[in-house]
Amino acid sequence: MAMKIKVKFFSSFGNLAGANETEVEVPENATLDRVVEEVLRCYPQLRQFQRYMILSVNNRVADPNTRIKEGDVVAIMPPLGGG
Repeated sequence: MAMKIKVKFFSSFGNLAGANETEVEVPENATLDRVVEEVLRCYPQLRQFQRYMILSVNNRVADPNTRIKEGDVVAIMPPLGGG
């Protein structure tokens, strides 16, 4: 069975994706890494930045092996910078 996961893009990733958020479908018991792979399949223009992505689940920075549940919100952010 599949579940739909809301994905939010922040900053320049939203500009590259052409949207601030989307929804992807992944199998039950999927990991965050699987969600990211599905996002990159839908938005290949983000793939070149994959190794720099900061990922969070429900507003908490998360490891790619984190299990995702129906209703979770995944955020994909570029590295933070500033001065």
